[in-house]
Amino acid sequence: MYANTPSAVSVAALTHDGTAVTSFSSRGCMNQQHTWPDVGAPGRDIWATAPRGTAIDASTRTQGDLYYMSISGTSMATPHVGGIAGLVLNAAPSLGVADYHRDDHDFGSSLVGGEGTAAYGQYENWDTDNTSRVHEFELILELTSRYDGMANSCEDGNSEDACNDIPEQCYRSATGQCHDCRIGHGLTDTDAAVALARTLQLMRDQNGDGLVDHPEYDVWDAYEIYQEMMGIATIPVNTDRVKHSWKGDWNHFNNGANGAVYYTEDSHYVWIPNGTERLEATFAASEFELETAQAGQLQLSIDLGEDGSNDAQGAGIRQADTWYYDIDVDSSAWGKWAHFDVSGQAITLFGVIEDPEFFESRIPYTVDVILTLDLSQPIDITFEQRPDFYSDLDPASPSDVYDSDYDGRLTFTRLVYDQSAVVALIKPKVAASDSTDEGFLSALGSLYSDYPLAMSFLSLILIAGLVGVVSTMRNTKNRVILTNDDSESGILDAEIFEGEVLD
Repeated sequence: MYANTPSAVSVAALTHDGTAVTSFSSRGCMNQQHTWPDVGAPGRDIWATAPRGTAIDASTRTQGDLYYMSISGTSMATPHVGGIAGLVLNAAPSLGVADYHRDDHDFGSSLVGGEGTAAYGQYENWDTDNTSRVHEFELILELTSRYDGMANSCEDGNSEDACNDIPEQCYRSATGQCHDCRIGHGLTDTDAAVALARTLQLMRDQNGDGLVDHPEYDVWDAYEIYQEMMGIATIPVNTDRVKHSWKGDWNHFNNGANGAVYYTEDSHYVWIPNGTERLEATFAASEFELETAQAGQLQLSIDLGEDGSNDAQGAGIRQADTWYYDIDVDSSAWGKWAHFDVSGQAITLFGVIEDPEFFESRIPYTVDVILTLDLSQPIDITFEQRPDFYSDLDPASPSDVYDSDYDGRLTFTRLVYDQSAVVALIKPKVAASDSTDEGFLSALGSLYSDYPLAMSFLSLILIAGLVGVVSTMRNTKNRVILTNDDSESGILDAEIFEGEVLD
């Protein structure tokens, strides 16, 4: 399958941080752009579930985790784009096949010239054929991907690629964006893709009833204004508490060959804003399970200052299966990530009988965290996202000592999709005229131009036929309907012939 197959999105595998193409990612032929990928996504060291009982699974034991492992490959890059597709289609369910943009191809007109160009050229009517149209999702990805700084950026390890042949002035595809044989149009940008898709949806469904009232708008129309939707907003809230919750699954596995025990990674991080004076955490774990005769004991550790200490030690109270922690927070922990982790021991006696493959101890748990802030001074919560084990903060119900005089003193500054900003920019668009007469005359002219003799002969036949029809109509009876005044429902028929009336 060529990279520019209209029914598919071709994805290059990039490094974990998305700044370069990996050594193993397939390259397109430099002078055959129909082999170039469409976009790129991270494909190096991607954390994924481990397939049990396979050769791949064997490497999990070297990585120290039973159920998850770090995998590299183009098969790790493509799921990123599949996930983006779900988000984009959820934001814009009206997306469909485009009729105004087609994949780049190089039938005699490749972006890169020279010997061998378009050696595998596509069919001649590529730009007009119905089967070469692409989905609007692909066009959105290509328009919003990030290419700057990525030309000739390659991971070490591929001796066949000198990675120095993309010129300073990049090749531009039919989208007008940079496009090359390694990374396509660049690293996919989820935020920008969703913003562009949502802008188009708002243009097509302006009253928000879920129906497309204005199908005349297309991706190009939305592209002109979509960036106005992505902004930064400071949002005031009337509370002095913020919260975050998450769920986990603690597991351990005994590698019978050497007795080594592996545990799942249960780290999680919570941002501690300035002004935080109290941290409350609830840790609930299902440590006992009768069917498999499982018993365990788990503990939650909390490192507030990133100094390696466990600030939850001795601060918890247990009630049934739930631990409650109440910790004072001083200014040394402000503006830092608090590290949460779960540790413990467990044994499962009948697990191998219940399931001979997945018999390890498994303890599901939930963690709820609430932070209380001192609002004697206004506080704004804003921070950079971290790429691993990240958790956000959301407003919680006010504490018992909250005073309404503090309303609005706590704010969140966040990246937002400002729909109202783009709605104000939507301009009426006149749908393209679909004149039947104009289309018929244009098509008829094309036929006369392409087949003059055949069309002239056909015209003579049509003229002769029309003369015959007119002659016949002069001798054909006409029917009229008269209403009988004596009957509301009766209808009299009168047959009128030229020069004669029948009684």
